[in-house]
Amino acid sequence: MTIDLLRRLHAWTEGALSAAGTQVTVMEFVDTPIWFPGARQPATGGSGHGTQRLHLFPGDPGELPTLGVWLQDPATLHPPVTTPTLHQTGGALLSFVMNQRFNVVLDDRGERCLLTYDDLLGLRTLMLLRRVADGFVVEALPPPDVSKLTAPLLAHCTAEPSIRRAWLAVIHSAASTQAAVLLEATQADRHRDVLTRLLDPLLPPGVSMTVIDTKDGFSADLREAIARHDPVHDATAKPGWMDRMKHRFAAPAVPVIRLDLRR
Repeated sequence: MTIDLLRRLHAWTEGALSAAGTQVTVMEFVDTPIWFPGARQPATGGSGHGTQRLHLFPGDPGELPTLGVWLQDPATLHPPVTTPTLHQTGGALLSFVMNQRFNVVLDDRGERCLLTYDDLLGLRTLMLLRRVADGFVVEALPPPDVSKLTAPLLAHCTAEPSIRRAWLAVIHSAASTQAAVLLEATQADRHRDVLTRLLDPLLPPGVSMTVIDTKDGFSADLREAIARHDPVHDATAKPGWMDRMKHRFAAPAVPVIRLDLRR
């Protein structure tokens, strides 16, 4: 049964699974027992439940580490796995991505499926949206600080004459959080991959990256909500000396666009 789940998850990563099939697959994965290398660390002072430490395989320079996850008890494999492992569920795994950034390789008796960090965030979002739809109360976490993205975003925009204006905002809900860059540029598509590669390594855990063109099909309401705030970069403005001083020495606050999933 788990081999079928693994294959459906692989199909989902390829965009080849229907919406109905995705809903079933996500909730099945949430309840599926998993095993992975790790150890329990006792709570400080001997009180509380302690923490679980994941044993991650380091990635190449600039790449995220990887967690190997078995869909079968590794002690029953031939030969058996002797590495210390922790036993959890897929839903618990999706909670770990809020504290650490890593990829996952699922293994079912030698057949494997790669879930990137963005895949894991996507699965977590779908899980929480389903819970909201089922009437459960899902509380939003505090919005993250993504201000460290401002300087490299501004440097890129300043060096690119095709970018007229750029905004940075956090799109935040109980199910997901995105650092969103809104671009007004003549060649916005050319900057999308560049900015994603530039800014993604700076994101805190639990946050994904999106780059939006002011003219693309992204939600008009969200585009307008972001554009109501001051841009990080505005090549069309001709500020006076006071504005230049403020821009040089004061890091602008990153606005948070909050979404209510109950509507």
